[in-house]
Amino acid sequence: FQHYYITNNLRQNMSCLSGLFSKESKVLGGSNLRKLKNKKLTSTEFMQVWFHYDNDGNGYLEYTEFCQFMKDLFLKKDCAKITPKEVEKYTADMINVMDTHDVNHDGKFEMSELADYLKLEENFLDKIIKQKIITSKHVKDILSHYDSNESDTIEGPEMHAFVGDIARHLGLKLSLSVIQSGIDRVKEKVGTDTVGTTAIKILLAEESVKELQKSFTG
Repeated sequence: FQHYYITNNLRQNMSCLSGLFSKESKVLGGSNLRKLKNKKLTSTEFMQVWFHYDNDGNGYLEYTEFCQFMKDLFLKKDCAKITPKEVEKYTADMINVMDTHDVNHDGKFEMSELADYLKLEENFLDKIIKQKIITSKHVKDILSHYDSNESDTIEGPEMHAFVGDIARHLGLKLSLSVIQSGIDRVKEKVGTDTVGTTAIKILLAEESVKELQKSFTG
């Protein structure tokens, strides 16, 4: 994003803003997203946010997706009630976020850049993976942490969070392509892209983590 491009789109193209403001909030969107602004997110919460806004699933928040994210994060009124001064502040907020967190200045937000902006909790898996033996209690704790819909399996955004935390434990930059390569390897290992108690123990065994590292980096 260049400053000129952002400001002209937000100041002059009010139809863009109108379209964004007419959308209904979904999971962790709208006011719910604003509540998350002042707390550290679990990796599952982060993935729910990510997939809410990455509508085309290409692994980036591009212009309209980023507009929607910023609108939900900062603005509290319907489009018809927004004043020019509030549009100016919104524009300044967008520019500040992009200047600070769009590290490679490519005009779109990568997953790692959004994670840096929203702030994630300490990696839940770090201490567990370091254990020589993965116990039943470890598995129970992992399910409790990642299984947000209490289905007794880790699936969907939960699975992306789980695999993403393994990638982060291995020192890799968070990205959709890295996570997807890990999920593909998980599917090869346990026969499915959702995991329960048995699969968790298999995946976090030392040799399995090493195999996942090869799939991430290879």
